[in-house]
Amino acid sequence: MPDTIDGWDPGTDLRAARRVRVDIARFVKETGLDLADVALTVSWTSSTTDMTEAAPAAKFDPNGTALVDTMLVGQRLSGTLSLRSTISLVHPSAMRGAGVAAVPGSVLAEHVQRVVLESMSSMFPVHEIDFSHTRLSPTASWHLETSTDLTAPFYGTFRVLINIRDRELRTAVARGAKDRRQQALLDELQAGVAALLLELALHLSAELAEREEWPPDTVGDVLARTVAASPLHVVTPPSAVDLADLRTQISGAVRNLGRGRIFQ
Repeated sequence: MPDTIDGWDPGTDLRAARRVRVDIARFVKETGLDLADVALTVSWTSSTTDMTEAAPAAKFDPNGTALVDTMLVGQRLSGTLSLRSTISLVHPSAMRGAGVAAVPGSVLAEHVQRVVLESMSSMFPVHEIDFSHTRLSPTASWHLETSTDLTAPFYGTFRVLINIRDRELRTAVARGAKDRRQQALLDELQAGVAALLLELALHLSAELAEREEWPPDTVGDVLARTVAASPLHVVTPPSAVDLADLRTQISGAVRNLGRGRIFQ
């Protein structure tokens, strides 16, 4: 799988295939096990639910190859997926020596891949409200709720509010096929949200630099990955005379992220 699935529609099933081939002679020499004693397993965990599921284990064929090909149910996916592939002991070898894995389930090798499922509704929960009943401007189309707590869960604190008075935008963010006008509105919304993320990361650059790596799917993690994917040339919020240059940089960075209207 790619590291990011952009434009993923929540609820859409995903196919995961993993093929592993081992050098049989080297495997036997280094592990003291027969290839028939192990199997390839693939499991996945969704960051927003912490639910872990797994595909049936696959045995290795006489050529040293094993294949897992499975479908991930979209209704149980969101946020960031952790895909874990392991070569594990399924039953102890009859000729077990000292230092040889003996407990079924023992992991001999593993590979973990993080896959970000990115869509407007998967990155940010979308809620429709009447802005006239809130502190927000009743003539604004949308608002992004944010947090400066970098350890807070991103998906629990960031959400897009859509003003119910903007019927065109409400229709555009709904699931299903889009006409050109609706796609343009959605592109504009995505670009605006991405620009806000970049500006927020810029204002929090000192705090973000306090750690080399933030816990997965925290506010710090998402902001750090956003900046890393399309870095800005400025490192501090600009003065008034630099504001126009900043806006241009952010506009270009947003397009580099694949958000908003893309050059044809």
